[in-house]
Amino acid sequence: MSRLPVNDIGTAALFAGTTEGRLLAERLAGGPVKVHVFVATEYGGEGLPEAENILVHEGRMDQEEIREELSKLSCDLVLDATHPFARIVSENIKAACAVCKIPCFRILREHTGSWRAGGAGTEHSPVFVDSVEEAVEFLKGTQGHVLVTTGSKELSKYKALPDWEERIYARVLSLPQVVSDCGDLGFYGNHLVAMQGPFSVEMNVAMLHAVGAAWMVTKESGTAGGFEDKVSAAGQAGAGLIVIGRPKEDGISLREALELFGLSMDKRKVFLVGMGPGDPGLFTEAARRAFDESQVLAGAGRMADGLRGFQKPVLREYQPERILGFLKDHPEYDTAAVALSGDTGFFSGARGLLEVFNRDGGFEVKVIPGISSAGYFFSRIGTGWEDVCFLSLHGRDADLEGAVGAHKRVFILCGGSSALKEICERLLHAGLSQVRLTVGENLSLANERISEGTPETMREREVSGLTVVLAENPAAGRTLPRPLTHGLPDEAFLRGKTPMTKLEVRSVSLSKLALTENAVVYDVGAGTGSVSVECARLSSGIRVFSIERDPEALELLEKNRQQFSLSNMEIVAGTAPEALEELPAPTHVFIGGSGGSMGRIVETVLRKNGTTRFVANLITPESLAAVMDLPRDLPVTDPEIVMVTAARSKKAGNSHLMLGANPVWIVAFSGREDQ
Repeated sequence: MSRLPVNDIGTAALFAGTTEGRLLAERLAGGPVKVHVFVATEYGGEGLPEAENILVHEGRMDQEEIREELSKLSCDLVLDATHPFARIVSENIKAACAVCKIPCFRILREHTGSWRAGGAGTEHSPVFVDSVEEAVEFLKGTQGHVLVTTGSKELSKYKALPDWEERIYARVLSLPQVVSDCGDLGFYGNHLVAMQGPFSVEMNVAMLHAVGAAWMVTKESGTAGGFEDKVSAAGQAGAGLIVIGRPKEDGISLREALELFGLSMDKRKVFLVGMGPGDPGLFTEAARRAFDESQVLAGAGRMADGLRGFQKPVLREYQPERILGFLKDHPEYDTAAVALSGDTGFFSGARGLLEVFNRDGGFEVKVIPGISSAGYFFSRIGTGWEDVCFLSLHGRDADLEGAVGAHKRVFILCGGSSALKEICERLLHAGLSQVRLTVGENLSLANERISEGTPETMREREVSGLTVVLAENPAAGRTLPRPLTHGLPDEAFLRGKTPMTKLEVRSVSLSKLALTENAVVYDVGAGTGSVSVECARLSSGIRVFSIERDPEALELLEKNRQQFSLSNMEIVAGTAPEALEELPAPTHVFIGGSGGSMGRIVETVLRKNGTTRFVANLITPESLAAVMDLPRDLPVTDPEIVMVTAARSKKAGNSHLMLGANPVWIVAFSGREDQ
């Protein structure tokens, strides 16, 4: 194969309309070579990439018209990727290039298997012929309907077959002119199938059955032309297969065509490289090799700055879709590396990049881990980290209060200069003032600083954007740990004179509420907050809104929230249903007190989420009657009623007496969206 130096190709002409033509255009899109893509029809141009260097020309041309276009465009190279059976078109392209003295390369389609077994046609051995005329001659000695999939150009030749009007069913492109031309030839109605491929095996089988075909005629068009699917379909449908062999011709493969431009058929390679905490001296040897092998590098600001020493083009970007878009626009880069801070497996952007590149499918991705900020930090303060709970507040939220309350040591990744202040305020608000903080800034860099303090002493400090915090809580474990189920004793709550839902009633109510992960809960008439606390403690993914109007109760709610360090419990001062309007849609609602507005509360909630789960605690027959009437006016299920009467023991001398509590009706129902 003669080859032009890549740098000598400024303008190329690509005659396309096939899969090979589309693949060539995709790889050349965005590159330095201007490519004029010629297609005969609008259909042939579908799927071609949109890029500044790709110019599409539509319309059929004869030899002279091709010569005029090539001369006018001053092309350095011509690629003929037209259909293998388009002999006349290929001859015209070749002749025009000879006159213009332009190198011309014919792109050969990959052959499919060893199908030329010869012999008579059976369901296991196709009949091979060299032309449509030979196919027609063979069909003269057969019976049954024939599905012809060889296109519309040579359809008239099938009219040489006796009773062709009854036997031939033609599948052609769904273009108005094609359908019109076939109709002029006498092919119309259910004998003409106008559809656009590609066609799966299942579609081919269904079509063979639909026309009752005993035979299928196809061309040996290779994998790109769906040949294997047709062979498989004919076998499954029990139809004989007649294959018109591909004309013999000289040319180059698709792989060799790409090599003319210095490109490869292989998947392009992308390295996702962990750069460590910042100091280039902490790069791993594998990271350095990846940067050396790559033709282009990418990374966010600080990472991009650290790549200057590799003397490569650097894209200052971190968003996965934009990095992918850049590489697709620049196919000249076969190997790229994306630099990521720290370790690729520790709260890293590598996950998002992997998802985007794997979904695209055009890249081979290799992940190279680095030294994490955690590993470096703990080495600097001289301690291990096998017992540490890890959180990231860098661009995300997390249950900081719950983690610090339950674990003696919590490592936190921060983002922004106000991050430390926000952490301190959250800890103080949760009653965790005793926590000891160790702060690491600009780790491994020249301005590295490690300092210690409490939330109170460090709350006003601004830090750099590169900060980590170790929160050590000596009291962790002394508070009640996060439970696997509800059931806190009543004595665990600060109560005062505010009414509280007792343990036994609370337990049954929460069971009926049937909370799920990531539930959004309204506790209407929250009182001391015993139900709110129980819900919030079940999972940090549950959000609880405690709605209460009484000032004394609001103070107790806040104290109990702080006592259990619940960042996922929010107190809302106000009267329901008005106080519910601005809250996010709930999944579950507990009503401990409705203030006589039960119907309005339920109606307001259903407008937000028509399938909300409700549980109400009632102590008067009038309240029970109001709930029982709800299905008459609102789209809710029939209420399920449980009456709980509990008795607790009390020591009297040497004996124990059982003292009964007031009975409570627990009513559960759900919204219905079928009305």
